[in-house]
Amino acid sequence: MNGIKRKTLSTAACLLALVGLFKSTAQAETGNVVLWNKLGSNIEVVNSEVGPSGSIQGNNYAYEPAKFGNGYVRKALWNWVEFPGQIMTSLAQKGTISMWVVPKVTQPQPYNYGIFGLVGHPYSGQQDSFFLAWGDGVTGQGFFGGISSTNIMTPLEPRQFVAQIGVAFHAAIAWNVNGIDGGSDTLRVYRDGQLISASSAQWNPATIPASGFVLGSEAESDGNSYDKYIVDNVVAYDYAKTDFSDRFIENPVDCEVGGLPELSAGISSKTGTQSGRIWTITLTNNSRCPAENTQIDDLRLTQLSGSTCTPTTTSPASFPLGVGNIAAGTKVSGTATINFNGCPNTARFKATVTFSSNSGEVTGSKTLTNQFR
Repeated sequence: MNGIKRKTLSTAACLLALVGLFKSTAQAETGNVVLWNKLGSNIEVVNSEVGPSGSIQGNNYAYEPAKFGNGYVRKALWNWVEFPGQIMTSLAQKGTISMWVVPKVTQPQPYNYGIFGLVGHPYSGQQDSFFLAWGDGVTGQGFFGGISSTNIMTPLEPRQFVAQIGVAFHAAIAWNVNGIDGGSDTLRVYRDGQLISASSAQWNPATIPASGFVLGSEAESDGNSYDKYIVDNVVAYDYAKTDFSDRFIENPVDCEVGGLPELSAGISSKTGTQSGRIWTITLTNNSRCPAENTQIDDLRLTQLSGSTCTPTTTSPASFPLGVGNIAAGTKVSGTATINFNGCPNTARFKATVTFSSNSGEVTGSKTLTNQFR
């Protein structure tokens, strides 16, 4: 009887499992990257990594440190980056635009620099298609997005978003006229991967204008609407993306067979005594390709100022220093112990870290100035 009973329960469980298999559940949409631009220099803007290249409007702008290398910031009114309108018409039914933003102020200020056009060109006379804004120009409140040509927009964020100056955040707008992930939402705004607001309004994709896709703008009607934020690493997808957990990887394109990683280096901490100062060197994989057999090939110090001294590396006994494999979007660290005896507190050095992976197919270096013990 016990055996029959166990079999009966097992059969029932299997039936329930089969019911679950056939139950209709929402599945996250997938698709392709149709635009990727690093926005870190003139060369990068006019040479997209994926998709159509951008153009630079105006001549008063700069590239300043952002999430991944440098990003674009305008330094006067009527300056912005623009991509061809063909992107927006091709994504009229569904798509996503995302980017990193480094704020230079904590929030918009009404009638002064009241709205930041992360995507789109507010109060400029230009007809945008999809837009993503921080602030509304009047109340100085939070994020919202929409379609200018249809007057469709998500609700304004109910409370002000107050940013931390210099701390990057991720912003995105996603849409699908037939419902995102099979649901009722057709338009969504995200910040740092979290849903901020949504709309279920409908539109006719055929009416989306072929106007340029503008980044890095502000309201031209506000006299101080410039030099307020840096925009970096814009990506457009041909589907409504809802999972942004991969936003910390600079390269949004899946690793191809035989693809190589993109690595960067930095000194993440310094601890210990003068005779045994421990520097932690961190290598970051900014791509979707794994870094194999990664190593720190060398750490060289060149004195820049202060009374002459000769710091010596006591550990490792010699380079290279192996740090292992680095999965996509992750980082690893290694340490070097340096004896700074005889070096005054005023001594400053240039530190050069060289590194490699994948049997030497990937190499790189990072030079940091004004380093002290």
